[in-house]
Amino acid sequence: MDVRFGAGRFAILAAGALLISACGSAAGPSPSPTAAAIATTAAPSATTAAPSPTPTAAASPAGSGAPTPQPTLLPPVAGDTTVVTLTKIPIPPLSGKTASIDLIVIDQDAHRLYVADRLTNGVDVFDITTKEAKYIKTVDAGSGANGVVVAKNVNKLFAGLNDSNVAIIDLTSLAVVAKVNTGGKGRADELDYDPTDKKIYVANSGDGFVTVIDATTNAIVHKFDGLGPALEQPQYDSADGLMYMTSSDQNAVFVFDPVKDVLVRKDVLAVLCNPQGIAINPKTNQALLGCNIGRAGSTGTSLTVAWDLTKGIFVGVFGQIGSGDSVTYSAKTDRFYFGAHNFPHGSSIGIFSGSPIAFLTNVPTGSFSGAKNLAYDETNNVIYTQDALPGEGALFSFTPPK
Repeated sequence: MDVRFGAGRFAILAAGALLISACGSAAGPSPSPTAAAIATTAAPSATTAAPSPTPTAAASPAGSGAPTPQPTLLPPVAGDTTVVTLTKIPIPPLSGKTASIDLIVIDQDAHRLYVADRLTNGVDVFDITTKEAKYIKTVDAGSGANGVVVAKNVNKLFAGLNDSNVAIIDLTSLAVVAKVNTGGKGRADELDYDPTDKKIYVANSGDGFVTVIDATTNAIVHKFDGLGPALEQPQYDSADGLMYMTSSDQNAVFVFDPVKDVLVRKDVLAVLCNPQGIAINPKTNQALLGCNIGRAGSTGTSLTVAWDLTKGIFVGVFGQIGSGDSVTYSAKTDRFYFGAHNFPHGSSIGIFSGSPIAFLTNVPTGSFSGAKNLAYDETNNVIYTQDALPGEGALFSFTPPK
């Protein structure tokens, strides 16, 4: 195991921290988008303007009594912000409930949206042939779902569940055809698919291990034990054939070889990031890391990190957005989209160019702790994220600014 943690990079970190503290953002290109509202094409009755980023007290968990006040948010930075119109998409089984949604993924060819839903104990399925997403059904997996990934060449969807199982759903029948028990005490969490070797890598975040599943036979073929706490998002890189995985508490990126199922190395970031999400541009072999340091009410500086996968070093630090989770990359638009649900300036989607990685703008999503996870529909140019407002039980969608 190779741990890359150079002392020289701490000097860079110190300088970067001073820059962020003094200027409010890290160095790097930063176009000045307008703050004018951008309307979508959906019917007016189906849309709502982006709510105020200053939240009211949110509902507390069921049975806990009085509402729990949320941290006071900072006002948005006008030059870093583009306000758009949000379209609410109801999730019928969640009507009147507060959504608890984890990963959201899209089958771009089949025009299907899959939502990992902890309250419905499964995966919510939508038809996104048009801009107006239509709810199809919820696939009951018997336990709350966390990560979801489409394995197109085996016609399956895999979902990590709270009971430590991985549910395997047939994409044609939309029914659970098998379950694989990873053997953990906690949840099977986020996961990704290597379509070349037809393997699923799933992180048992609280148990500190990764399970490898043969996507053809549904059998466990390997397990990586003793990886430590807070394992987050595996992400397959089609450029080098390796699987990368973030760890927030360890401030690190693990690198696996899925051909041999071996741990190649562990790269520790020389900048405080607490990475959760990761998305990769295979043309440059660089990634954007979704840092969750500096959330509202906590200490630390909100930022986002550009990461060179080959060298295992950061190549950019951006202070315009941070304190979030999921990141996705679209080769069609050459854009990274980052769900910054804990951003002190209000829950937002951060948008970055892909080549080179540079901050472009933030889109406010209205509710505190809202835009944690997201997916981008390449056909209709629509971003989907969750509506985290109390009692809403819905998704939000919007057309991203150019």
